[in-house]
Amino acid sequence: MACAQPEPVQDPLDYLRLGVDPRAEADAIIEDLRADGFEVERRIDEHDFVAFDARRGPDSTVRVVTSRGPSLSIQVPDARWPERLWVALGPDPRPDFDRDGRHDVVVAIRERERTCLAWAQVDADGYASEVFLPRSDWGESPCVIEIDASWPRLLLEVSVPDSPVPDARVQFPVKANARSWVLDDSPSASARWEQEIEHRKKALEAAETRGDVPTAHRLEAELGWLDQLRKAQQPVLEPTGDGEQAR
Repeated sequence: MACAQPEPVQDPLDYLRLGVDPRAEADAIIEDLRADGFEVERRIDEHDFVAFDARRGPDSTVRVVTSRGPSLSIQVPDARWPERLWVALGPDPRPDFDRDGRHDVVVAIRERERTCLAWAQVDADGYASEVFLPRSDWGESPCVIEIDASWPRLLLEVSVPDSPVPDARVQFPVKANARSWVLDDSPSASARWEQEIEHRKKALEAAETRGDVPTAHRLEAELGWLDQLRKAQQPVLEPTGDGEQAR
């Protein structure tokens, strides 16, 4: 009697690597949403994940499906974020923060007075994570206004802390440097800083001339915060050239 060949041992990791088919899973979720009255407005098919947005009247959602199934879900309305009016996939071109060939997901979140961008990336294991997290000492109510699709930098808007008026806000450029995000002081960003400051100085002069005290107080608070941010000490990090990918 011939000796039987032993059965090959199944690697348990094979089960983990299989996961789900993102496209088939996304199709099933979309079918359920359509049955519930939602209309899918945009869909992105990457090599190993699918992102789409859908809307039904005042209700809207953005989903990201990977080999692990639904990895990111944002919806409006949401009791935790009453200021949000709707969500949708952001416009092209999309960035690729870590240059891994997977273009990232940008979500546009509409608030009452502005549209903020949330930036997420999907890794090789199917996990979705936020690319940018602002520092708390930069200001309150942070909102990403623009994302540079070519290099890891963006335009951030914040509310001025402890402002005498509630609507004091400033915008400033931020870039990735080493493994953190810092205020962008590169030559190409300097013009943005100067533009923000000069615009407010002229507006402040006009407000004082016409006796508009609330506007003058707001502009003074914004100018003071911009000045404080520019003078703030930053960690000593290996500098990157303007336009060079952060490492």
